[in-house]
Amino acid sequence: MQTDLSNIPNKLRLRYSFTDDSHTMDAIIRNSCERELLAIVNEIASLLEVDINIETESYTKDGLNEVWTLVSENRYVTGVITGMLINVLSGYLTQDRELTDLQNEELRLEIDKLKRGLKESKGNRPNINPEDSVTAFNNNIKITKHRSKFYQNLTEYAKVSNVTAVLLSHENHPIIDPVIIEGEEFDKFICKTDELAPLMDENATIEIISPVLKNEKYNWKGIYKGEVIRFSLRDKEFRHHVTNNNIQFKNGTCIDCICKISRRVSNLGEIQNYAYTVLTVLRKHDDGTTTETPQGKRYRIKKEMQTKQLKLFKD
Repeated sequence: MQTDLSNIPNKLRLRYSFTDDSHTMDAIIRNSCERELLAIVNEIASLLEVDINIETESYTKDGLNEVWTLVSENRYVTGVITGMLINVLSGYLTQDRELTDLQNEELRLEIDKLKRGLKESKGNRPNINPEDSVTAFNNNIKITKHRSKFYQNLTEYAKVSNVTAVLLSHENHPIIDPVIIEGEEFDKFICKTDELAPLMDENATIEIISPVLKNEKYNWKGIYKGEVIRFSLRDKEFRHHVTNNNIQFKNGTCIDCICKISRRVSNLGEIQNYAYTVLTVLRKHDDGTTTETPQGKRYRIKKEMQTKQLKLFKD
């Protein structure tokens, strides 16, 4: 029995409408927008662990149209991904347009549920709704970044008045009503910064390669989680002891510390650690000997008191 494909979308038609009656668009802008959309599709497919091919076909009527056809061994995968793509394109940024981590375990579980649904369907219609998981994909850093760049490209090209997206069946019949994003709304999708909230590692261990022995604001050099890093030392008490030769360093000397890791998102949507700052040195150890610093002792006592108070509260 042949499966009815009439209501399974496998195509996305994207139309750029212009402020004039032309059908032309700056090729660099168009290719840049296409690159970001392809990156979004590939990221969704990667998160769902499915194979997908993307083909393009010409379609001209009003403005400038392009049709993307998604091809997969599982015909229902195309419906899932095109549904998610149109939701991502029209879903405004949350968190005051800040880039945020896919930090919520609930969001990861939602994607895992989608993956299981697709795998367990074994080529049959999966019991999932793309709209149910739009939040998970809208908060994915790579997708958020690529969507931001897509709309940023368009804001810099005043000729585009709006973008219309519609899902099509195999026979090019619309599955849903067109989704129109007006030009004045483009800014709502654009991230205002590439900065992410810094990470605080309260149990960081750094093997010292090059200490700064002068009372200058030079960066230290060390090994953190197997990576060679340069870091600034903001612990004035520890730095004072170093410059006064009260603390010695040798091969293999390590410090346990509270380290702030500054992060940002690259143009490819990758998270980059670009600055390390040691706020407090808790302990120094070498040759099997560990020495707790005075500030480390104060920090430990403070944490122990907080733990006791929390335990009393729970009891």
